Amino acid sequence: MSEAPTQGKRLTEGHKHMLRLVRRDAGENGWTRVSRAVAPLFEDPNIRGGRIPPELCEFESQDDGSGYARLTAAGNGLLDAMVWL
Repeated sequence: MSEAPTQGKRLTEGHKHMLRLVRRDAGENGWTRVSRAVAPLFEDPNIRGGRIPPELCEFESQDDGSGYARLTAAGNGLLDAMVWL
């Protein structure tokens, strides 16, 4: 099922911080391990502030509730632009 794009929705400071951490902690393959406590920020649309837009960060969940996150080209571009804001 295709979801509507989240364009126009503002990122929270928490979202921005998490995107920076995903970039900082990324391995050579670009993926970052995400704990079970943090995973809802990437998956749960009902979480306070909304989830991190999938247009900015891919997320692969694991059976134990944790997962792996990787910035998309748009996510990397956003972080590059944030340096100038």
